[in-house]
Amino acid sequence: MPRTKTIYHQIYVGLAAEDRERLTQKAKAKNLASTEVAREAIRWYLDNHEKLGGKGKEAEVSQAIRYATDGLIKAINSGVDRICKMLARQGRAIGTLYELSWMSLPDDENARKAFESAASKAKQRMARHVENDEREIAETMKKVVNN
Repeated sequence: MPRTKTIYHQIYVGLAAEDRERLTQKAKAKNLASTEVAREAIRWYLDNHEKLGGKGKEAEVSQAIRYATDGLIKAINSGVDRICKMLARQGRAIGTLYELSWMSLPDDENARKAFESAASKAKQRMARHVENDEREIAETMKKVVNN
């Protein structure tokens, strides 16, 4: 089969000094002429131009999703902080009520045992409620994340 000769047409491209230096360095590293590296870059661009056009839109969508996600995370963290502060205030209030109730008991062993029994039962009920609430919240969060 006879060999065909490729005919090249010249184009002129202006490059900034730092870009020209980078091109020269790439060419030296590949042991090619700068013009061949430039031809290779232009061919690659022409072959991938349509794919590159979509990348800009994908990057914008990705950035928008990241921005929205960051906003959601901030809102969730803010809500969690608020709930934690409310629980801490309730804990202090309950502790104060416990102390005041204990101090107001008559000096009677039966009254103290009854108080301790009632406090123990209340703690068990609260623990069950907290476990149920945690389970319910976890299930809700799983649904949100999976959807």
